[in-house]
Amino acid sequence: MIGIIGGGLAGLSLGYHVKNSIVIEAKDRVGGLLRSEYVEGYTFDTGGSHIIFSKDENALRELVNIVGRVVEHRRRTFIHYKGRFIKYPFENGIYMLPKEERFEILYDFFMNYVREKEKPKNLLEWFYYVFGKAITEKYLKPYNEKLWKTDLRKITLEWVGNRVPNPPIEDILKSCVGIPTEGYKHQLRFYYPLEGGIETLARNLAKCCNVVTNERIRKIEREDGKFILKGKKEYVCDRVVSTAPIDVTAKMLGMNVKLSYNPLTVVGIGGKGDLPDFHWVYVPDDDVIFHRVAFLHNYSPNMAPENRINVIAEVSGKAEIDEVLEGLYKIGFNVEPEICLKWEWDYAYIVYDESYGQVEEVRKFLIENGVIPFGRFGNWEYLNMDAVWVKAKELAREL
Repeated sequence: MIGIIGGGLAGLSLGYHVKNSIVIEAKDRVGGLLRSEYVEGYTFDTGGSHIIFSKDENALRELVNIVGRVVEHRRRTFIHYKGRFIKYPFENGIYMLPKEERFEILYDFFMNYVREKEKPKNLLEWFYYVFGKAITEKYLKPYNEKLWKTDLRKITLEWVGNRVPNPPIEDILKSCVGIPTEGYKHQLRFYYPLEGGIETLARNLAKCCNVVTNERIRKIEREDGKFILKGKKEYVCDRVVSTAPIDVTAKMLGMNVKLSYNPLTVVGIGGKGDLPDFHWVYVPDDDVIFHRVAFLHNYSPNMAPENRINVIAEVSGKAEIDEVLEGLYKIGFNVEPEICLKWEWDYAYIVYDESYGQVEEVRKFLIENGVIPFGRFGNWEYLNMDAVWVKAKELAREL
């Protein structure tokens, strides 16, 4: 028997592929950040906006098949910049800016490209190194400071390779002279459940897993070649995989470690409003509390009653509903709320700062004690949903 601690996407994906397993979830139902709440005709994704996309066509097809009925979309995503909405990613939306600003960006990008530069040592330096001063200071720096709540000079380059697209030079040149281009293309086409919100994926995975809920594992012990997972009950297993946050898992084995991460507040708003046909918008403005707002009624028609809107705003850190409503009005989204709800999550964004240097030591400690760390929080690595799915198949084969 394989014991899997944590019933988020990572735990469920592994449990789906390892039939002789038990998924043990601390909360009253599985899903982790893939949670959806149905309230008065609205379905809110309470862990933020999640969509199904992938460069890996096999992984994409498998995830879509598990969901079942889906809506296929071509991304309609924008950045709020100086009172207007420009196409995402920023470097592909330059053509929507005034010609003077396009020239400024083009000139700066060209000069940055031809001058000699020292290799970057942190995230901020990498932005300057790749994009130049104009793009960095207009968008990348303010948005990422807002998201990470950290001096970007303290964020290491380990994060860059998996998360920040390195745009082709020709895309920036084309956009600067007014030729539309597309960036981050593997996300350009995405899928979303027709019904039930993003939790449909978690629920359908759970149907194929042996799941226990309302059971928080507090200690892991080894005895006679077996592992004993201790919560309200005891679970005897041959192997253990933990998808719980890696610092929490370490504590189960007696190791205390402090890592950096940001919590998440999600505010859901249902009601009336004349809103654009967008999927989501990134908001770097420092006077607006949220960094991203998504329009779930545009993801699926079943996310809100007819002629109603369903909006979720994501805040890195803590926030109040009134602050979110104020921010929506500031960027031009006039809504008439009929229902407003708030959800808070302790673990949302792994911060790759100086504390991240401990992670390899913690992973080694867990493995030496027979526990396999896995998943975004379990292995403390920033993974998209499709990467979690692919890695779950790989780990299942090893097990």
